[in-house]
Amino acid sequence: MTTNLVSFRMMPAVVTLVLAVCLAQAALAQDMPIVRTGNTEVGGFVGASFGIDKARVMGGGNIAYAATRVVMPYMEFSYFPGIGRKQSVPLGTGGRTAQFNFQVPLYDFHGGVHLRVPVKDSRVIPYGVIGAGMIHTLKRTEQVNISDSLGSFNIPVDVPARSDFALNFGGGLRFYVNERHGFRVEVKAYRPTGTFTDIFGKVEFGYFFQIK
Repeated sequence: MTTNLVSFRMMPAVVTLVLAVCLAQAALAQDMPIVRTGNTEVGGFVGASFGIDKARVMGGGNIAYAATRVVMPYMEFSYFPGIGRKQSVPLGTGGRTAQFNFQVPLYDFHGGVHLRVPVKDSRVIPYGVIGAGMIHTLKRTEQVNISDSLGSFNIPVDVPARSDFALNFGGGLRFYVNERHGFRVEVKAYRPTGTFTDIFGKVEFGYFFQIK
C-alpha cells in the first residue's frame, strides 16, 4: 500500500518530465537548421597546434560564404604565439656549445573552401576543407649563448621576416544551435615550404554566427 502511494505521488513529476521532453523534441523539430545558399558565416576559434616544435595554444577567426549548399569559400587568419625555446648545439672540440634562446610566433593567412555534407533533419553537419595561403614570421632578434670551460658570452642574432607558401587540408563538424548560431570543431594539417617544411597540424574549437 505504501509503495502504491509513493508511486501515485510521483506520477505528476513523471508526467511533467515526459511533457517537457515531448515539448523539447517538438521545438527542435520545428527549428532544425537548414543548410542554405547565400548565408555569410563569421566566427572565431581557439585551439592548439602540434608538430611545429611543441604543442602551442593558437587562435584566430574566419569568414565564409555559402555559394551553394555544399561549397562554402572562406578566408581565415590564425595566430600561433611564440613560446620560449632553448636548443644546445656542440661547436667542435673543447666542450664549446652554442645555446639558442628563441621564440617563433607564426601568422597564417589563407583562403580555401569548406565542402559541407548536408544531412537531412540533423543539427550536425560534417565538412571537408582545403586551402592555400602564407605563413609569416616577423623580424626578430634571438640570443645565442656561447660557452666553454673558460666562460660564456651572448651574441644577438637578427632573424629577418619571411613568408612561406603553405597548403592545408582537413575536416570538421558544425553543430547548429539554431539557424543563426553554432559551434565548429576542426582538425587541419599544413604542408609548408621554406623555413618550416615539415607537416604540422592544429585542432580548434570555435563559435560562428550566420548572417542571412
